[in-house]
Amino acid sequence: MAFLEKESALDDVQLTESENRCLADGIVADLDDDLLDELLAGNPEDDPPTGAELVLVESLFDCVDMNQLMVDSMVAEGATQEQAECFAGALDAETLETMMTSELTGTDPSPEEEAALMAVVFEVMFTCGGFDE
Repeated sequence: MAFLEKESALDDVQLTESENRCLADGIVADLDDDLLDELLAGNPEDDPPTGAELVLVESLFDCVDMNQLMVDSMVAEGATQEQAECFAGALDAETLETMMTSELTGTDPSPEEEAALMAVVFEVMFTCGGFDE
């Protein structure tokens, strides 16, 4: 749990204690001992060890309101509340999970997933407007 609290402290938006506890429970339940040891020994600023990425993404989606996390993160980075809510509202959980999984694993989404992601990007650009960073 201390590892997750340290990881959360690096972010602009902090997870709650109950969210961190839920994540810890999911990670411990779903990672084998070697991967868990490697994850805990690593630096929270580094990418997770190979093989742990999917467990981390699944646990995150099981434990955290990802829509609210996205809104809070975007506002912390300078978007208005309205822009952040528009953007987060355009992404369903499946699309967001595809994006995060691709980012963490370094693998490209399937052509179907890629087409769906591009459709969302264009929808967000036309519906929500630009975002200054």
